[in-house]
Amino acid sequence: MSKGDKKKKEEMRRVLHEKREAVVKEIEEHIGSHMSTALLQKFDSALDDGDISVLSLGEGIDYKLLEMKYKEYKSIADAFRKLDAGTYGACEECGNEIDEKRLKVIPFARLCIECKRKQEELEEIEKERGLE
Repeated sequence: MSKGDKKKKEEMRRVLHEKREAVVKEIEEHIGSHMSTALLQKFDSALDDGDISVLSLGEGIDYKLLEMKYKEYKSIADAFRKLDAGTYGACEECGNEIDEKRLKVIPFARLCIECKRKQEELEEIEKERGLE
């Protein structure tokens, strides 16, 4: 491994660490604020059916947000494993190298821009077919 490759690997490791810390902080803050607010609401007031519906909707949205953040956290963990295995930065679809600018923005990206674009187009077509 050349000196430039080692430097690039360490830079991406730093970016991944920063992203992981940010995601963990968001999860912790969200859980903490949700727990304190939701628990106080549940215990400090008598809830009618409308209140329960609103609370349930809010909990569903909160769950989806936490689920998204957890998936992001898992993707970052996968990126660390790839970095250690020497496969980090390779597109899982075509095998080409993912652009460094893309990896700095989304350090856990699995696809190059072209393959990601194709994936999104296919998802859009499937979504349209499901609506017909």
